[in-house]
Parts: sequence; structure tokens; C-alpha cells
Amino acid sequence: MTELEISSSAKRRQNIAVGALLLGTVFWGCGFTWAKAAGEAVQDAAGLPREAAFGPVFILAWRFLLASAIWFVMFPASRRGWTLRGLNWAILIGIPLGAGLVVQHVGLDRTTEAVSAFLTSLTILFVPLLMMLVLRKPPRGVLWIGVALATAGVWLMTGAQPTGFGWGEILGIAAAFLFSLYILAVNAASARQTPWRMVGAQFGITALGCFVACACLRGGPANLHLSQMIHILSIRAVYLNLSLLTVFTTLVSFGLLTFFQPLLDPTRAALIYLAEPIFATFYAAIAVGHRAGLMTLAGAALILIANVLVEVLSARGAVGAEENLVLID
Repeated sequence: MTELEISSSAKRRQNIAVGALLLGTVFWGCGFTWAKAAGEAVQDAAGLPREAAFGPVFILAWRFLLASAIWFVMFPASRRGWTLRGLNWAILIGIPLGAGLVVQHVGLDRTTEAVSAFLTSLTILFVPLLMMLVLRKPPRGVLWIGVALATAGVWLMTGAQPTGFGWGEILGIAAAFLFSLYILAVNAASARQTPWRMVGAQFGITALGCFVACACLRGGPANLHLSQMIHILSIRAVYLNLSLLTVFTTLVSFGLLTFFQPLLDPTRAALIYLAEPIFATFYAAIAVGHRAGLMTLAGAALILIANVLVEVLSARGAVGAEENLVLID
């Protein structure tokens, strides 16, 4: 196979990866509405106020536990070839994912949703910075253009107006940092382990961390008894939304992420994930009638422009490289 054919084949794989990650991001966006409905139903059943952190983290725990069980049952390849090294890699992926999700939800209880959403989106800044400082692999210049536009877009979308800097804001930034570590860990693990094992294992480790967090949250010990959990899970608003979250937002989305993200630059992947609030906004408008304002639409447009611009400029760079190869031949 010639260098030109190899380059074209790599580009096709990258295009497929972009499409796969966008599909996963669609389901993450829809998951906001499902998680909110399920979390509120859990809070009501547990006798806790709507703003408590227990409900959302309880849903996270069961969502990842069910996803892990289903994954290992459905795919025999996920059960074969386990070693101590493989388990270590699974832990390396699962810990930042589980910790990031818990910290994000606990922080949400201490600041506004808008500020939490914006701070969490700072993965788009942490990923390239970590690549430069730790991996010594600075992203291409075109990605920095996308980073700047997308960050401005998320700011407009969330309308984030912090009035101070307290624990909620600190936890929001911590969640962004943990999610950045997760993105980089997935890419690192993919070079050494099969995604089949890594997907199911990271789900199980995340679930374990979320159950531990539940036990430490207000109302947790009383609502983690088996009979009480069965009662909560039997509520229609809980099991219906939990089913959607397990299948689409966890199995499909994180499965696609683990298989296809390693084909892309981590910063490019983080930029794609910023489309999540766009899909969340439009799905909420359709499902529960939450209409988007002008600033929200403007922010969504900037995020889309950032992604399209990176794709177009990257494609032109790839074409230029192919032309150079042809000339060399």
C-alpha cells in the first residue's frame, strides 16, 4: 500500500470516528433530560429536597452497574484475556470517570447549573494543556482556533455569570480536570488493551465509586438498604429514564468513545464533545418544552462553527499533504 493510500485510509477512519463521537454526544445531550427526571423521582421517593446530590449520583451508580453487567454478558471478548496489567488500565480509566461524575453532581448542589456546565466544559482547555505539559505533544494550531471559538460558544450557551468563587466553582473545575484525565487515559489504554475489556470494566469501577459516594451523601445510608432501593427502582419515572440512560447514554455513548476516540487527537475529541450542550438544549426543547433563547442559539452556532472550521482546515491540510506525496512519487 502506498503512502497516499495509507493517508486516505487514515482519513476515512478519522471521519468515521468523528461521526461516531457525534452520535455518542447526541445521546449524552438527551441524557440530561432523562437524568434530571430520574434524579428528581429518586429525591421524592427518598424524602430529599430536589437540589440534593443523592438522587443524581444514585442514578449514576445504577446506570453504570447495569451497563457493566449487560456489556460483559453481551460480548464474550470482554470476558477473555484479563491480566493484572489489564485491570490496572481499567482502574486508570474508571477512577477519573467516576470521580469526575460524582464531583460534577456534588458541585452542582453548590452553584448554578449554568456555571457548572461552563466550568465542566473547560475540558477543552485542560486537554491541550495537559498534552503540552505532561505528554509534550502540543495540539496543532488549527485546534487552538477551535478551542477559542468553542469556549466562547459554551459561555454564551450557559449564560454562566459566577457571582463568587466557592466550593461549587472549585468542584466544577475539578470535574473538568478529571474528565480531561479520562480522555487522555482512554487514548493511552487503547494502545495497550482491547476496548472490549476496557468498556465493561470502566463501567463497573465507575458504578462502585458512585455507590461509595452515595453512602457518604445526605440521605444515602437510609436509602441504600435493599428494600428501599427496590422501592425506588420500581417507580416508573425512575426505571424508564434509567433504562434510556443505561442503553443509550452509557452503553452506546461510552462504547463509541472507547472504540473511536483513540483514532483522533484528544483535543479534537474534546472539541466534538462540546456539541453536547447543543443536543441537550434542542432535545429539552422538544421533550419538555424548554425553549432556547437568542444567546443560547448564538453560543450553539459558535460551537458548530468551531467544529466545522477545524474539519475544513484539517481536510485542506490533509489534501495538501496528499499532493506533496504525489509530487514526491
